[in-house]
Amino acid sequence: MDIHWKETGQQSDSNAHSVDDLMIPELPISKDRQQKILRGLMIAGGLYLGYRVTSKAIRNMRSRNTSVLADQSPEVRQAMGLRSAMNPSGVSWLMWSDGTKEDAIAQIASQITNLDAVATAYRNLYGRELMQDLQGELSTDKFNSFLQTISNNRINRNNGSGSSTGSGNGPGGAYTAPQRMIVAKRSVYVRTSPDASYHGSWYEVGENKNIYKTASAGEFIGYATGKQHFDSKNSVKFIEVAFRVGAGAPGALASKVGQSMLLWVSSSSNYIAQFTSESSLAQAYPNARAQLNYMLPIPGLGWLSAPGSRIITTQTAMVLGEKFEPVSQVPGDVLLGYPVMSLDGNAMHYTLVRTLDGTDRWINSNHVRTE
Repeated sequence: MDIHWKETGQQSDSNAHSVDDLMIPELPISKDRQQKILRGLMIAGGLYLGYRVTSKAIRNMRSRNTSVLADQSPEVRQAMGLRSAMNPSGVSWLMWSDGTKEDAIAQIASQITNLDAVATAYRNLYGRELMQDLQGELSTDKFNSFLQTISNNRINRNNGSGSSTGSGNGPGGAYTAPQRMIVAKRSVYVRTSPDASYHGSWYEVGENKNIYKTASAGEFIGYATGKQHFDSKNSVKFIEVAFRVGAGAPGALASKVGQSMLLWVSSSSNYIAQFTSESSLAQAYPNARAQLNYMLPIPGLGWLSAPGSRIITTQTAMVLGEKFEPVSQVPGDVLLGYPVMSLDGNAMHYTLVRTLDGTDRWINSNHVRTE
């Protein structure tokens, strides 16, 4: 290829230092090559434009088809309602700064019975993932409350007589149902909170671990309350289990006779089995049957899954009788019972609790939490 050189330097005035002329190579591009490059750019631009037009047409078609179903499908209406609550202005690119109507989302959640269908409708309408948008708009607590509400909508329908759920998820997003008996299928951590961040490793010594114990294969863990939690950070689904410690309890439970325990375990069917009757549990895990003698069910366990339905101590606290006389002292993290009413005065902040055996007791409101 011939290379032509172009002179560019010049002297500004008579006092300027002389410089050698700078020679810059000039690479000519033939007209034939220019035409090829232009054709390539036009083809690439045409393909990109075609892709955009086609994909938009497909999205619009899906959106129209989904919108037509809105009158017939509650799931489509629910998807549209959730989008409206997350993007009130209707301008998609303003969604990040649009504000979120959390009350509207909670209201819609109370109507959803098929979350998968709602998520599919949302994807067809807006080309986005419903769960990702909800997690981006809601706090972790609000997002878990959303999932819990949906599960409660159908949780009582998931009461079949099978020995286990067969999967980590029950129908409609319910991980379990109240009063189901939970047994470990293999070694699994039982935790005091639904957080799978800790694994009992040596380097976690001194950290705020939440591992209560490791349940071995065939060990009875407790009765499902119906409450569940999705640990989005670790992608683990948890269910809460509860039991009251009865007489004859061995080991560490011996000092907790009369107390009610609240614990968490993974809902995965790889780790736990769920049973609806003692007979089916005893048939599958005969050794676990003996534990039912001192790990007792809590009457009316289903109420534990409803928000604001239970009182739990946050520290060692004195329980008072109906006339505010001391009755007993209880340690922290003990389930006391149902909240009845509160009494707030200048120096008095007490909560009236109906215990699990139906007795009314007062306790300092600052020493308990309501869940």
